[in-house]
Amino acid sequence: MDKKEIETMATNVAVEYLKVEEDIDFVVTNLEFADGVGVELVSVNGHVKGNKKKGMSVVIDYGNDYEVQAVGRD
Repeated sequence: MDKKEIETMATNVAVEYLKVEEDIDFVVTNLEFADGVGVELVSVNGHVKGNKKKGMSVVIDYGNDYEVQAVGRD
């Protein structure tokens, strides 16, 4: 799977997870891949729809079937 496919899948997982688990409409602004050998994590960053001051990030393990590892709030 190439980087673009990982980005697309991780974005979809983050948006769906926050909608289902927390009833939040999430707007993705960027993604950051974690550095390190064997590390397969991506941080999907963004904000609550309609409120750019409510920043959030969802850490996803794309090496483990796109499992959500953590949700952070600014």
